[in-house]
Amino acid sequence: MHQKAARTEWKSFLGYGTGDYALNLFWQSVGFYLFFFYTDVVGVPPEVVGTIFLIGMIWDAATDPVMGYLAERTTGRWGPYRPYLLFGAIPLGVSFALLFTPIHISDSFWQAAYILVTLLLFRTCYTVVSIPYSALSARVTRASNGRTRLAAIRMYCGFLGGVSITAFAKWLQQSKTDEVAFSLMGYSAAVVGIIVLIICFISTRNTLQEDLPDRHPSAMRESLAAILKNGPFLLLVGGIMLVTVATTIIGQSVLYFFESQVGDRGPGTTAIFIMSGAGLICIPFWAYVALKIGKRNAWLTGSVIASAGLALLYGGFGDNSVTALASMMVVTLGLSSFAVIFWSMLPDTIEYGEFKSMVQNESLLIGVASSFQKISIGLSAFALGLLLKYVGYQADAPLGAATADGIRHIFTVIPFVALMVSGLLIFFYPITAKLHGEIISALKARNST
Repeated sequence: MHQKAARTEWKSFLGYGTGDYALNLFWQSVGFYLFFFYTDVVGVPPEVVGTIFLIGMIWDAATDPVMGYLAERTTGRWGPYRPYLLFGAIPLGVSFALLFTPIHISDSFWQAAYILVTLLLFRTCYTVVSIPYSALSARVTRASNGRTRLAAIRMYCGFLGGVSITAFAKWLQQSKTDEVAFSLMGYSAAVVGIIVLIICFISTRNTLQEDLPDRHPSAMRESLAAILKNGPFLLLVGGIMLVTVATTIIGQSVLYFFESQVGDRGPGTTAIFIMSGAGLICIPFWAYVALKIGKRNAWLTGSVIASAGLALLYGGFGDNSVTALASMMVVTLGLSSFAVIFWSMLPDTIEYGEFKSMVQNESLLIGVASSFQKISIGLSAFALGLLLKYVGYQADAPLGAATADGIRHIFTVIPFVALMVSGLLIFFYPITAKLHGEIISALKARNST
């Protein structure tokens, strides 16, 4: 690649990646803190919170494909996806701030209803922005290795967003009460996120590369039928669903784990910071690994490494803060691989499906993949709430040995099994860089005739 072309690619990739910084301010806050905020600050029973999360994810599962279907049919001078970055930014920021506004209602039913409504509002706004944003990646570059680099830059920006919010939240929790700390976190992230999404809208105005200017999305029924014939896409969705189960259980129970095993929530906040910030080192590493050994093999490697870290925590390394944090670094190294690899593989499966079925449905496929991811998140959160109740966890109550042991099993065994099965599915993933290059050449030849 010529030096000038490399600079142009870097600039366009970075401009696109800024959007994930904003989205991760919101997503990482919800993933790491919202469940805990509802149970220990607002005072809602964990099984109720788990049920609310499940409803929210079911809502996502329904709205994500619809948003994908609508987005790729949007027309105008800004293209099909960019307008949602601009017009969705403020509603998304406001809805996020409402999540961490601690309104206490004496009646438990109306308290739960308020939480559910604000959560559904946020998830709708997040879908309106995030699905078009993700679909935009398929237009930025069509080269398989270029997508690995794009995914790496995007995820690097995303991890920067996670580091920013978790570092800020850690500082706030050390100096403020939980109620004040989480509220300030929510309001600050909302303002910054709005600004960055608008910057992303502006900076992506010249990044769209349209090899196929005459693309016309197919009808919904035809598109859905094509999805069922897209084997690599189905394998990838199954793999990421299981990875999402693992990451959700780990992320939402990490504070409970450290509180029960180490006896101090403080190292748990450090673990969250590590999980959020490790990508700043790991993302370039995993991009390099994927380019060297292929995306499939990189996925399998990440699964093994994360599972090894979980085995250490299960085997006793979680009993003190030093070894627990060291083991969490191993887990995080493995988990960070999927952020790069999944978003690099997903656009490849889109073109594979288009080549096989002659159906164009890039944004719908993004929506379907996101839908199943969020179903996994919802089911995991619902299961976590029930499991915490089953092992006897109660907020602000002393933890017995049986409860602590139960939390250790939740935190380690479930993610371990999910990661192993995920690796088994991806073992059969067929698309290589060579095959993808042949597909792109065939698509160009087909559309030029």
